[in-house]
Amino acid sequence: MLKQPIISYNCFNVQQYLSFSSKPDSLVELVSTSEWSDELEQELGQSHPSLDHETVIYVLKKLEKNPKKAYEFYNWVYGKNGFKHSIPVYSLVLRILSQKESLEDFWTLITKLSDAGHHIDKRTGWSIFADFSKQKLSNDAVKLNKMVEESSVDTTVKSVVEVILGSDWNDQVKSKLSDLELSLSDNSVLSILWELREYPSKALEFFRWVEEIQEYKHNAVTYNAIVWVFGFKLCIEEFWKLVKETKSAGYDIDMDTYAKALKVFINKKKMKDTVELYELMMDSPYKPPIEDCSYILGKISLHGTTDLSLADRVIKKFEEAGNTLSKSEYDMMHRSFSNLGKFDEANKIMETMKIAGYAPDNVTFNQIVYGLCRAGKFEEACNTLDVMETQGNVPDLKMRTTLIQGLSKTGEIDKALACLTKTQETYSDSVADLVKVLVN
Repeated sequence: MLKQPIISYNCFNVQQYLSFSSKPDSLVELVSTSEWSDELEQELGQSHPSLDHETVIYVLKKLEKNPKKAYEFYNWVYGKNGFKHSIPVYSLVLRILSQKESLEDFWTLITKLSDAGHHIDKRTGWSIFADFSKQKLSNDAVKLNKMVEESSVDTTVKSVVEVILGSDWNDQVKSKLSDLELSLSDNSVLSILWELREYPSKALEFFRWVEEIQEYKHNAVTYNAIVWVFGFKLCIEEFWKLVKETKSAGYDIDMDTYAKALKVFINKKKMKDTVELYELMMDSPYKPPIEDCSYILGKISLHGTTDLSLADRVIKKFEEAGNTLSKSEYDMMHRSFSNLGKFDEANKIMETMKIAGYAPDNVTFNQIVYGLCRAGKFEEACNTLDVMETQGNVPDLKMRTTLIQGLSKTGEIDKALACLTKTQETYSDSVADLVKVLVN
């Protein structure tokens, strides 16, 4: 009979739920708009007697641009609210504090973590080292690098990883793991999953094995960790299965996991999964930053996808949350499609703009004319120019010059002269230069 490992819960209390979690933005507003004081802590304690992992991550992400407030909230959560140090949370706080103006708090937290037996994992260390280097904080970068290099993988973590990577997953591996008589915390589980990130199937086998032990129950922290492993390796089918499992277990994808998965999906041009991830978060209590909408729309258009339903889905979720897309955001999408020669898609964006109440203006028409000229569609560019003028918009000189050059090169001299004549009416001082362009 296999020995059952001894599991200790010394990182995260899985029974800690936030009754207020359906409205985490109210907590963000309270923290961000108030000076930190005993009165604020008392109010927080009364209105939020317990907090869950997803909410803590969400608030910290919302406070990223205010390191001082983020650190005060973190100290309250872990000092006053009974939370233990967990890798995802303290790593996020360290990244937030890795700015010149908050270095004192950064090193203070490093000392606290060290005294509590915690260390910076290499992933976080590399990220902060890069931040220090960009800010030319050479002394701090050297100090941090030395600290990360000297930190070693926990012996328990190392032993588990060696057993798992030693052979295919089987009963013998389970037996060896049981023989270790492990005492696993959530941080230990997270560290093991991170070390197994290049082997997602083995990471999942370990995740399931831990779950088989009746004394251990996965929580938001560990579910987010295994979801991220599969997102990191772009194992898309398993990623979404684990997301569904996480939701079924009563937990949400936290904002840090979302941000990391979003970056990977976009970098690998997985736009369908990017949109589905955005929709997932917009339907949760932990909505992404407002700017993510235009960021994703920009990537959809830049990557040249012909599936405009993806953009429609992003806009729909954005507007359902009470937001409104600005004209500059529509212009950005329109410009991207025009530059890529995706004129049908650009025209669809223009129609959507009209429905949203934004009439095409000089910016809109300039973009489509430039795109048509770039694609060598000079006759269509002329027609668009005519439409533009009939609607009271005035083409700029650069657009006129580009069109005249294009028409001349393709032998459409009559049309080039007609365009030159129209240009003279508005830009008489520049006609001489345009004549040289036409002659050349």
